[in-house]
Formats: sequence, structure tokens, C-alpha cells
Amino acid sequence: MMRRSELGGMSFQRGWWRVGRSRRGRAVLAVACSVAGIGLGSLLALATRHPVAANSASLQPGQPRPAPLTRHSAPPFTLVDQNGATVSLAAQRGRVVLLTFMDPVCTALCPVMGRDIAAVEQKLPRGIRPELLVVSVAPGRTKADVEHFLSSNLASTSWLSGWHWLLGPNAASLQLTWLHWHIEVDPTPTDINHDELLDVIDPHGYLRVTFPAPLPVDDVVSAITTVART
Repeated sequence: MMRRSELGGMSFQRGWWRVGRSRRGRAVLAVACSVAGIGLGSLLALATRHPVAANSASLQPGQPRPAPLTRHSAPPFTLVDQNGATVSLAAQRGRVVLLTFMDPVCTALCPVMGRDIAAVEQKLPRGIRPELLVVSVAPGRTKADVEHFLSSNLASTSWLSGWHWLLGPNAASLQLTWLHWHIEVDPTPTDINHDELLDVIDPHGYLRVTFPAPLPVDDVVSAITTVART
């Protein structure tokens, strides 16, 4: 579930933009400008405003979330996936990486993000196959939880082979990854509220652009294609 926005065109709540100069509060890269049809000058002007007070009302669901204006090294991590394999972000160099944070037990926006990612992958040009990494926002989830998520929400479609749902090795490792990626996770008695985002990382390990759920599928396809070819 993404609590940072209210769907239906409502403005973002406080916290959707991270306070200060985190990666969530900077301007979108030029590649994102071309994808979203927004002029670089407009984005530069946007970036000069106060990140929470001014920008939170201007973004709408489906717009690219600001990423660094210049290439920004993606924070590294090494985690364990649903099969017990160790996966590091550094090992993905040479490929475009799609990074998102989800709970396999979620029944709100996580299924939407999962289906949107599948739709994006299906529309990518031949030869462009990004690596999908999903970081769990719920320590203690299992391979069975992941399999149930896929069978329940992706029964009529699927992700490209090679994806990893990173479940551990422990809560501390996951929490450190959330911290480095500025992902706010807020467990409640009945759910886990968290930022529902898709990050596009280029083959050199730089974060290029971020999209919130629900994804604008065609724009994400264009962004991935551009990043893969630059």
C-alpha cells in the first residue's frame, strides 16, 4: 500500500517528498524530461521550490518522481532472494535494473505495481531485458508468500525470467536498504504502509528516474529504452 498519495488525482500528502535534499527531492534527469514530455527548464524551476510545501501538490499519480539532475550512484545492497541466493546490486552492472519495494502479502497497490511491471516488460523492444529486483518491506515473508502473490495477481501474465524477490537475510539488512533508498515503511496492526515506487537504474549503476504506482506504462517503457541505449 502506498500512503504517500491519495489516488484519483488528489494531491500528495506530506512525506511523499522526502524532507531535505534526499534523492526523492531533486529534479528529474533529462531522460525523464523527454519521457514525460516536460521541459528541462520547467523541472529546474520545480526543483528550486521547497520540496514538501510546493512540490507535493504539483505531482500527480503517474508522473515521474524526481531523481537526481546528474547521475547519482545507486546505493548498494546485498540481500537474499526467495530461493536463498545472494543478490547484490553491484552484480547487475551492464544491465538496466528495475528496483521496487513491495510486500508479497499486500492486497492494495503492490498487486497493481506487479501487474504494471509485467505490462512494461511485455512492451519493451526486443533485446532490452531489465533485471527486476523486488525488496521486501515486510521482514519474515517467505517463498510461499511470494508464490501466492504471483499466482493471485499475475495469473494471466508474468514477469520476465530472472527476477528476484529479496526477503532477507534478516530484518536489519532489509531495514538498512530501506534507509539507504529513502523508503518509508510504517507497519500498522493490519497492514504495512510504504512508498510504492519503481526505480530505473542504468547499466553503469546510476539511478536515472523513479515512477510512483500506478505506473504510466508507456512512459516507463520509453524511459527504460532510453536508459538502455545511452
